[in-house]
Order: sequence, then C-alpha cells, then structure tokens
Amino acid sequence: MEVASYMIDKASTITVVGSSEMPYQNTLGREVGKITMMMLLEKGVRFYMNDQVMEIKGVNGQVKEVVLKSGNVITADVLIVGIGSMPNSEYLQGTKIKMNSKNFVVVDKFMQTNVPDVFCAGDLASFPLAVAKNQLVNIGHWQMAQAQGRIAALNMLKKTTELTSVPYYWTVLLSRTIRYAGYGEGYTELIMKGNYEFEERKFLALYIKNDEVIAAVGLNYDPVVSAVAERLLSGKVITKKEAQSDDPSWLQVS
Repeated sequence: MEVASYMIDKASTITVVGSSEMPYQNTLGREVGKITMMMLLEKGVRFYMNDQVMEIKGVNGQVKEVVLKSGNVITADVLIVGIGSMPNSEYLQGTKIKMNSKNFVVVDKFMQTNVPDVFCAGDLASFPLAVAKNQLVNIGHWQMAQAQGRIAALNMLKKTTELTSVPYYWTVLLSRTIRYAGYGEGYTELIMKGNYEFEERKFLALYIKNDEVIAAVGLNYDPVVSAVAERLLSGKVITKKEAQSDDPSWLQVS
C-alpha cells in the first residue's frame, strides 16, 4: 500500500493484489482497510483482493505478465512482492533457549530468556505485552524493538526494569500519516469518529474489547492517537462510554 501510494505519479498504471478482502485487514480491520482502499481507488489504483499470484511470466529476465489464481492476467513492467518475514532463529535450534511454535524466542517482562543472563529483544522476541494483560506477542516494528533493547540493556546491568511500552507505529498513504497505538487483536467493536467518506479524510477509530479501548488508529487526527498511547501507558482504562463521548476530557492523563 505504501509503495502503491508512492508510485501514483510515477507509473502509468498500478495494481495491488491482496490475499484478504481488504488491505490492512489483519492489522487495522475491514472498516479502516476499506477507507485506505478507497483513498487509492480514487487515484486510479486497481485492486485484486481475495486473490494471489500463481505465475510470473517474462522474457529475457524481464517480467511481462502476472497470472492470478482468479485467472486474471495483469500486464506488468515492474513487480514488487511483499513476502513477509520469518524469524532467523535456526542457529538456536538444539540449544536450551526456549522458542514457541513459530520459532520466536520467548522472554519475560525483563527481556530475559529462560536461560539466566541471556536476553533477546526486537523482532525475534515473543514477549509479555503489558497493555494486553501480559499476553505473549510478537511485534515486528522498530519502535518496540528500540524500547526492548533499552530494557534488555538495563537488566543486563542489573538495573531491574520491566517492559511497559505501548506499541506505536505508522504508515503513510498519499502523504497522509496513519498512526496506530495499542494492541487491537480480538477487538469486538469499532467506534469511528470524524469524516472518512470524502476527499478530505480525517478519522479516528477506537478498538473496543470487554467495553474498553485496547487500541486506536487515526488519519490526520493528531495528537489523539498519541494521547491514547499515553493513557494506555498510565494504566488507566478508557471505557467504551468515554470513547463514544464527544467530550475530549477522557484523553487527559493525570
């Protein structure tokens, strides 16, 4: 999505192929995914969703066509593939370091593995997330890796410190920044605020679980997402009732 946005004034045609129904569906949800999709559709980007690449055809090492599972064939001069990532933990196989079923290294709130004085931080770590009731998670974003590195270093120096950071990441579409804070997995309801149906889009989405806010995403809605992150970090619950209210006082952290 970032690449498609960047290429709008640089390519004659742009096509996005996605395996889910909406972009960002697994991270931001269908509703927000639909908004981002509309933003790019309005700029002429074409989408083939619920689909996947089956074959790449080329001549003399140059891509010419992309064949999709649906049978559609896309003419292409350039193909950019987002293949995801996998933990580079093979060298730990057969050691005493505990890993989960996906081969991420399991650590505690001090970033220490099951082996004393052995620490792990960053994309490879499966760690207890404070704002998710210490659920073990893996978050591949530099903001969290940076926070974990600091906590690991402090504990290596015997300065006992727990990881309490709130996940915070962002993306840019059409020169507009989308910011996300919290951990929205398992949300059951989404509260939308702002204008998200017209060209000058500005919105805030609050993810609700068990009648409280667990995450927020905003487009051109600064500094609200940062305020939500501060509130989550303080340990004070944002209730569903507060989230539905137009009174901004619930964003204040004391």
